[in-house]
Amino acid sequence: MRDFSQPARATGPGVVADGPTGAATVLVIDPAGEALHDEIPATWRALADQMRIVWLRVPAAPSWKSTVDKVLSMHRDDTRTVLDVVTSGPIAADVIDLAHGHEDLVRSVLLVDPEVDVDPSLAQVIVRSHGGPDDRIPAPLPLGHPDVVSGVVKALDAMIP
Repeated sequence: MRDFSQPARATGPGVVADGPTGAATVLVIDPAGEALHDEIPATWRALADQMRIVWLRVPAAPSWKSTVDKVLSMHRDDTRTVLDVVTSGPIAADVIDLAHGHEDLVRSVLLVDPEVDVDPSLAQVIVRSHGGPDDRIPAPLPLGHPDVVSGVVKALDAMIP
């Protein structure tokens, strides 16, 4: 597993967002702290034309659980908002628990390389590193990685009736 405790990851904004307000929202809870420069990673920007992306950088938001609660609660009264949550690795279990507390609002929890076994009724694993010698990036795969974006798009497209 990668080390997310580097001090540089704690600098910068705790939350960055892009995309139209009121659109379907993807809440990315990032334990690695990507999106250091006040904008979502470049691999996600094309999606911001169609949906709102809220990127929470855990290392820069020490009280990230209450921030997630706050973000989810802000959407509670907007019945038009569709909200999906994406996270990875070491915080997957905590995020599943938080989303379960807002199950009337959260449509799906999408996981990348979770460190826990996942009940498919609570969350869906969209990308898993196979852990072989040809893995160029140790698990969990960064949430800004193109394979993650592709997995998110595929999962969201499968939810559209």
